[in-house]
Amino acid sequence: MSHYWRLINEGPGNPAWNMAVDEALAREQDEGCPPTLRLYTWTPPALSFGHCQKIDGVRFDELRRLGIMPVRRMTGGRVVLHLGDLSYSITAPSTARIPADVSESYRYICRGLLAAFSILGINAGIGSEQSIRGARDKRFALSTDADIVFNGRKFVGSAQKRIGSSFLQHGSIPLRPQTEILCRIFENGEERNEEILSSEITCLEDILGRPIDLEEVALAVIEGFTHALKAELLPDCLTDNEEKIAHELSDRYRWISHEGELSKNQ
Repeated sequence: MSHYWRLINEGPGNPAWNMAVDEALAREQDEGCPPTLRLYTWTPPALSFGHCQKIDGVRFDELRRLGIMPVRRMTGGRVVLHLGDLSYSITAPSTARIPADVSESYRYICRGLLAAFSILGINAGIGSEQSIRGARDKRFALSTDADIVFNGRKFVGSAQKRIGSSFLQHGSIPLRPQTEILCRIFENGEERNEEILSSEITCLEDILGRPIDLEEVALAVIEGFTHALKAELLPDCLTDNEEKIAHELSDRYRWISHEGELSKNQ
């Protein structure tokens, strides 16, 4: 039996707004509320940091030259480059069918993502900390059971947070190669070796061997969740209250630059 989910296919948003909307959606997940699948992109491109992640080793001068904006997520995990990717978020109340156990809930959401990649012709799997045995850079290359891998290389990372009785998971699906940019925005070290990074992370275009656009990926994600999770996805938009909360939260996600160092404005 299918169950009703909201689908918010929002398109591009600035980094602070994107993170504020995810939090607003999580805050508004009251009992009896349907889960929400949100799909979005980033304008300008962004480099997002996990909630408690240190920001040392990042070349903020290079970020400025490249027009990439830093932002801190409310979830944990490692740094993620949002450049040529499709991001997703899922928010739900505790009364939804999403398992309460963290690992089980990751696997549940991954079923929808894996079904999407199968539609695209990709036989992917769920990662583990042993999937990338030689990972040099613990900032972003290590794979966990929150991630999706192809032939031992990570290409989708996700992170979770529980807010009271609400559930939030969001993640990034890279369409195009990111290794060159990642090497440019980190200081000297093994993480700047493009050959090493290419052996540890990948993207849809590398896997498929052809260009792919955001619409094709978004449609596959929608179809994957529909079939794998038996979810009836109904197009929707932010409610007035969700939009109001997101506007109130967006300033918390903006960064202020001080002589090359960044701090969050909270």
